[in-house]
Amino acid sequence: MSGQIMAEVWFVLHSFLLGAGITFCYDFFRILRRVVPHGILWISLEDMVFWLMTAGGIFSLLYYENNGVFRWIAVFSAGAGMFVYKRTLSGLFVRLVSGAANAALRFLKKILRKLAAPFYALLRLGRRKVQRAVRRAAPALRIRQKRLNLRLTAWKKKLRIMVTDRGKKRCER
Repeated sequence: MSGQIMAEVWFVLHSFLLGAGITFCYDFFRILRRVVPHGILWISLEDMVFWLMTAGGIFSLLYYENNGVFRWIAVFSAGAGMFVYKRTLSGLFVRLVSGAANAALRFLKKILRKLAAPFYALLRLGRRKVQRAVRRAAPALRIRQKRLNLRLTAWKKKLRIMVTDRGKKRCER
């Protein structure tokens, strides 16, 4: 084979591998979304970052392998690489890695719950004691409130009498 044909074969092979690599990298975003669900804004930002990085990878392939000239064979071979990877390894890879990550997170959550159990018990005990103290103090507080209301009412009446008596005394003079 001539050197030029070998260069074309390598170019097509690199384009194919780039397509498979792009899909492989996107699988990490899919795994992240399965492990840590998040909203449409974060998904959009992740996709934007992914496609900017992908554009850089495609540009560098075309620049170094083909002197920056766009060729449809690169697009088709990258698409074929994406298709082959997606149909063969992608589903299994995403399921295994996201399942392992979720299992590890569940395990960590169980360990943290076991470690935090004494603290939660103390919090519950403290909350019960506070609730009990509030329940015991509530009747006494109600009695104090009634006494205070009676005093305020009495002072209000005395003040009203004093104000109205002064007015009457002035009128009598």
